[in-house]
Amino acid sequence: MSGFNKHKWVPNEQDNLGPISQSYISIAKELENLQKELNCPDNFIHDFLGAIQKEWKPESCKLKAKSFKNKNI
Repeated sequence: MSGFNKHKWVPNEQDNLGPISQSYISIAKELENLQKELNCPDNFIHDFLGAIQKEWKPESCKLKAKSFKNKNI
């Protein structure tokens, strides 16, 4: 995983205007629907996103397992 942090990936304009924007809109709509369904406050959604975000930290078990699996395929 040490090599993972050495490379900083930056999306290009096409990435930003295409799949990244589409994903942002889709995720935002899902969160709005969840909030509407649960009638929960904004801080719950914020904390919920934080929990998901932790799964993509380079030090997370999920990413370590993914990296190990990719190296051994």
